[in-house]
Amino acid sequence: INRQFRTHSFWTTLILFPMMLSPAVVGNFWTLLFQPQIGPFNYVVAFFTGIPPTSFSMIGDVALAPWTIVLVDTWMWTPYVMLICLAGLRSIPDYIYEAAEVDRASPLRQFWSITLPMVTPFLMLAVLFRAIENFKMFDMVNLLTSGGPGSTTELASITLKREAFEKWNTGYSSAFAIILFVTVFGAANIYVKAPNQVKNR
Repeated sequence: INRQFRTHSFWTTLILFPMMLSPAVVGNFWTLLFQPQIGPFNYVVAFFTGIPPTSFSMIGDVALAPWTIVLVDTWMWTPYVMLICLAGLRSIPDYIYEAAEVDRASPLRQFWSITLPMVTPFLMLAVLFRAIENFKMFDMVNLLTSGGPGSTTELASITLKREAFEKWNTGYSSAFAIILFVTVFGAANIYVKAPNQVKNR
């Protein structure tokens, strides 16, 4: 996608489309897809495996529910990471690659010596944003599984909501929120300093 071609704008927009949707819309959309009775996902799996489509539930099975969250989150946010990486690729001056070609560096050597080191700060930035977003994740998981089955997919945000607004454990929820804030702040501090170290190296 870093190369220009005739339908470049169309494909870029199509790839970035999941990122433009709100988590609530994504949660409802995938909940419908994973419904054992009417969802197309189970019927596709049944077609290839021969398993009855109503015999399993992706969001109701203890073993499958976490992978469902991973699948939906990857579908939604991979375009965002790709966009950051694309910005990193386009920030690399062409003359560096031209100099490498003059030195007869192979494409693989150019990737390891030029592309990857110069894109690494952007990758670290993407990891930082995704880590913070994972701590904030609530809408999508709440709509898909509500933290279930059991507590298999229960996130920190869902636990905080239950303790504060369902059980009314205000002391526990306040302490939990402070710990969560300190954790996010510490992780952000580490990831902010890491790109500078990579850049200096």
